[in-house]
Amino acid sequence: MSEHTEHNTNKGHTGVLASVRIFWPWIRPHRKHILLAMLSILLVAVALLSLGRGIAHLVDSGFGNGDNQHLNQAVLICVGITFFLALGSYLRTVLINRVAERVIADIRKAMYRHMMSLSTAWFEEKRTGDLISTFSTDTTMIQSILASSMSMAARNIILLFGGLIMVILTSPKLTLVILGVVPLVVIPLVVVGRMLRRQSRIAQDRIADLSVEVEESLSAIDDVLAFSRGEAMIKRFDAAAEASFTASRQRILLRGIMSGMVIFLVFAAITFILWLGGLDLLKGEISAGELSAFVFYAALVATSVGALSDIGGEWQRLGGAAERIADLLTQSNRLNEPQTPISFPAPPSSSSGKGEDYIHFENLRFSYPARQNQRSLDGIDVAIRRGENIAIVGESGAGKTTILKMLLRLYDPDEGRIAIGGVDLKEMGIADLRRHIAVVPQMASLFSSSVYDNISFGLPDAPREAVYKAASEAFAEDFISALPLGYDTMIGEKGIQLSAGQRQRIAIARALLRDAPILLLDEATSSLDSASEQKVQAALARLMENRTTIAIAHRLSTVISADRILVMDNGKIAATGDHETLLATSPLYHHLASLQFMTGSD
Repeated sequence: MSEHTEHNTNKGHTGVLASVRIFWPWIRPHRKHILLAMLSILLVAVALLSLGRGIAHLVDSGFGNGDNQHLNQAVLICVGITFFLALGSYLRTVLINRVAERVIADIRKAMYRHMMSLSTAWFEEKRTGDLISTFSTDTTMIQSILASSMSMAARNIILLFGGLIMVILTSPKLTLVILGVVPLVVIPLVVVGRMLRRQSRIAQDRIADLSVEVEESLSAIDDVLAFSRGEAMIKRFDAAAEASFTASRQRILLRGIMSGMVIFLVFAAITFILWLGGLDLLKGEISAGELSAFVFYAALVATSVGALSDIGGEWQRLGGAAERIADLLTQSNRLNEPQTPISFPAPPSSSSGKGEDYIHFENLRFSYPARQNQRSLDGIDVAIRRGENIAIVGESGAGKTTILKMLLRLYDPDEGRIAIGGVDLKEMGIADLRRHIAVVPQMASLFSSSVYDNISFGLPDAPREAVYKAASEAFAEDFISALPLGYDTMIGEKGIQLSAGQRQRIAIARALLRDAPILLLDEATSSLDSASEQKVQAALARLMENRTTIAIAHRLSTVISADRILVMDNGKIAATGDHETLLATSPLYHHLASLQFMTGSD
């Protein structure tokens, strides 16, 4: 059972204590540092509370008696107290910030690890900008609160109760005035605090909307510019920014109302205390030192209440951020792993196994979670022989890509099963299955790192010589050598510094390096010009040798080279055969060929 399952009980109840429970698995290993930080906070509080008595001694014994020795002694006492105050503040800052940074780093790693274990269906229902906002904005907010607000809250709570005790000991009469202020401060805190929590969550959601707008527009910047939609995207972003500003402005207004009410009531009470204390001082009922100490403690209590009210506003934001993080950590939408997985079936020791049935799709039915009433695959029943080169053709939405996703076990079928070498995919470990499949997509997924890193992404532990060999076999060696730093050249986000043909050859080199027995090609040459396609086709031919290949076909060259063609229509296999046979027997294939294959540059 994952440690994250304990979070389930907290979902929907994200007050401060619930938020601490959510993050406790990551806070727990740092208990010693937290204890030391709490001791330093206690040292700060005790030093501040002692400072009031030092001020009283300074006024009465130093100033009041006109004695230099007493004055010097009182000053030294105050300096000593301030030294411990500074030491405690230093220790609190260092220890708490260290723990907060470590905890947030661990939480981010746990969030990412957990997210990578979720199914494709979960990602299809999420907006990338929302997830980015959770990783950045929400975790940064939690870090700030853990590093500052909680330690400040602990300090101010100690100062509040310690200050109340000291004002009672100093002057019970004047303490009644302080106690009269407390309900006037607590009531608006409770009422406005609830409103602030709701508005804080709304403001965070609007910030997430901003992230979504930025992510979507930047990821499709070429299309935005090509269609001259820059102004339209700017208007959309402006609207989202205004919505975020409006939500934040309302949150700030509520925080301002809360802070203003507290400050007015508290400092009005201090003024009243000074007036009453001044009358008592004139009557001789209290010394100047005692009155100074009382005012100091009253101010300490007042500032503590004011600080706690401000921290309370921050904690309302903590609830919203914690809820979003907890929501991610408690997601359980993932494919089931077998308790005792069967290893991926080993290939025959000799070539005698070539041509035997290898991959079986048995009465396969499947609907995407978001389109349950529409069958993407409807009764697929086909066997693919070992070493066979299969091409899949069909109109958009016929289910071609879905077959590849099912074979990768990105989804499980609603009915039927898929078997490789007689072993059901559900009986294999997911990672083991995918290690034996190489994929070349229509648009190569490259990362903003070096050429070498992008090729070795297919097999990170491969020796450098194997990476060079894969690049050579993918006919990528020439253009890589021409780059400024060769294999160490950084290629930019999504490989933007490379052409489409170069990106595809990097993807093919990645697949060659993986050296998997099953190869999936998802329209790997559909976006290339003729010159690039010839080089990529040559690389693909090398890649397909001695492998079982399933290719979604878009070009005539891919179709003609296939051993068998599957024609798909509305989630079903409408016809099978070679190119010439299907041209003569399948009206659908003839229609597709005349539209897609015969009119191309092939």
